Amino acid sequence: MPLARKELLDYAERHSSKKDACDVLEADCKIIIYLLDNCKITVPENNRFFVNVNCKGILNQIAWKRAVIYDEELKKNKLSDGCNALAFTGTFDISHTTAEWERVISLGVYGIRTELKKYYERYATDDKKRRFFNNTIKVYDAALKFMKRCAEAALQNGKTEMANALLYLCKNSPSSFYEALQTTIVYYVLQHMFEGTYLRTLGRLDKLYFPYYKNENIDKSKRLIMDFIKEIDRLEAPSNIPFAIGGTDINGNDLINELSYLFLDAYKFAHTNNTKLHILCSDNTPSDIIESAFNGIRSGNNSIVFLSDKKVIDSLKKLGIEHSDATNYHVVGCYECGGYNELTCSCNARVNITKALELALNGGKDMLTSKTIGLETDSNFNNFNDLYAEFERQLVYLCNCAMKCTDLFEKHYNSIHSAPILSATYTSSLEKGGDLYCDNSAKYCNSSVNALGLATAVDSLAAIKKAVFEDKLMTIKELTEILKSNWTDKEPMRLFIKNRYPKFGNGNKTIDHMAKSIVDKLSETINGKPNVKGGKYRLGLFSIDWRWDFGEKTAASADGRLSGEPLSQNTSASFGADKMGATAHLMSLNTIDTVNTPNGAIVDIDLPLSAVQGKNGLKSLVSTLKTYFEFGGFAVHYNVLDTEILKDAKRNPEKYPNLQVRLCGWNVLFSSLSDKEKEEFIARSFK
Repeated sequence: MPLARKELLDYAERHSSKKDACDVLEADCKIIIYLLDNCKITVPENNRFFVNVNCKGILNQIAWKRAVIYDEELKKNKLSDGCNALAFTGTFDISHTTAEWERVISLGVYGIRTELKKYYERYATDDKKRRFFNNTIKVYDAALKFMKRCAEAALQNGKTEMANALLYLCKNSPSSFYEALQTTIVYYVLQHMFEGTYLRTLGRLDKLYFPYYKNENIDKSKRLIMDFIKEIDRLEAPSNIPFAIGGTDINGNDLINELSYLFLDAYKFAHTNNTKLHILCSDNTPSDIIESAFNGIRSGNNSIVFLSDKKVIDSLKKLGIEHSDATNYHVVGCYECGGYNELTCSCNARVNITKALELALNGGKDMLTSKTIGLETDSNFNNFNDLYAEFERQLVYLCNCAMKCTDLFEKHYNSIHSAPILSATYTSSLEKGGDLYCDNSAKYCNSSVNALGLATAVDSLAAIKKAVFEDKLMTIKELTEILKSNWTDKEPMRLFIKNRYPKFGNGNKTIDHMAKSIVDKLSETINGKPNVKGGKYRLGLFSIDWRWDFGEKTAASADGRLSGEPLSQNTSASFGADKMGATAHLMSLNTIDTVNTPNGAIVDIDLPLSAVQGKNGLKSLVSTLKTYFEFGGFAVHYNVLDTEILKDAKRNPEKYPNLQVRLCGWNVLFSSLSDKEKEEFIARSFK
């Protein structure tokens, strides 16, 4: 008798303790098996490939409950105040993963189970490894049993295509295009919903499926792809479900093929709310597929990110990832890349760049709470260089605190979470005979620090240099008091600095160099530093929606920003500051060496609809992208905004139920935004 979700959760909570075991693997495997055996299965009428289940998020929730006890270690290490002030944060990350999709598709669930048995027999004298394989085999046996249950449910609901393929996959590897697509969704459900390790990419679909597609009828393939994308969309994962097309092989040959175009076309016409597309661009990526993508963006299908294949590969290789693994990289989540066989913990830690300047100005104290969360200093600066040196000192300190926080959590992975379903897809896990989390069995066990508020910090430093040290409008102490008072009685000055002072994103070489220097210091401090898993730390430069929360905890800044307002987004200029156009904006960004940002660096380009219409508008879009990548850009996405439509949608949301905007790393319905967020998008649409 299938159980309700609450009953499944109750069982998981009662059996989540590792008791006397060395890790949580055995407990998690028992929970997964129970969920597979007892979950409720439904077969939606629109689903062509697989069923729905009612156990999503249970083991992910268990992991977070297990991890709460380690918050005490932050207090013991005097890191809690800095975390609470959002000067820095650091934690574990089980929510940004990829399977080794080549193995998943070529072997299927049945083939992976067969491999596990072979490895179990290989390690006949190693009890620890046999324990891993024995428990993982039990999980995969339960998964095959679950697939048979799903086939029965499908038959009862008249879904013979789904049922027959599931029964075939219980005893075989995929052999047709349909079965390969179905295997993707089956595996996604197994890992994401049962194991609770969030799966944040479906891989490079054109490369993965081409061997199956080439023997298929093209019209049938088009229908399959459309149905596949729509069904993926209905899975409703957090922050959209990504997949990729393009890239290059180990010899640098571009991988765009016939299937790439079919996936792009289907994506454009499916009008999904919960998927996103990564296009991996090389020097030889055909221009017509780029134009086709931009046509989709102009029409509102703007959940597309363009990434520089070369820059991604170079950044991973600099981190120490082998060439063959770097070229076969994956993109998880929004725009975070990892090498083949890397467990991509891309959202471990965060550092507030703007807060480092706040601490430099205020003696290491948070201006909003007066608590000392940075390094103590007298904040007496004779010149700008002295101030900048202190800013760097505080920034390095915050980075080290963020990594220390992360280490405090990641050293306890064996008590927080295991991933038997995911681990079985990793060649390195099979060779080492261990779990990805409990045994750190990935080839690359890296961690991440993401720095945010770059443009806010750069613009503030530039404003201080001009107002205090060049124009002598005030002393550094007077400025500090103005910021602590949130610009009280200084509104004309604030507006003058905000609107008239030079800002990042306009081709000002001095300011652009300042941004480069900050990123270089972040890279020097973070990249390659050892973590507690035998891997390294990686720097990312993205803020996604964190900039709202971090902005709320950041005092007024010298660029004219008020206390509590959001920080700048990703690597982009502050909103409204890029007055010289998209090309100048991108050229400013290209002073930053993004080979130093292996965890991702994204720029957001907002353009009015009027600027991109017609052939000339399309040509302009393609030109900005090529310019950005030619000069070393990492990743970019576009919002094409119509001011009048956005205004009307704010007033009359019922008229625009499907209107989407690119929030940060994912798309959202405009109607779902807060009034403050809607007003920001309307302001961004003015150019």
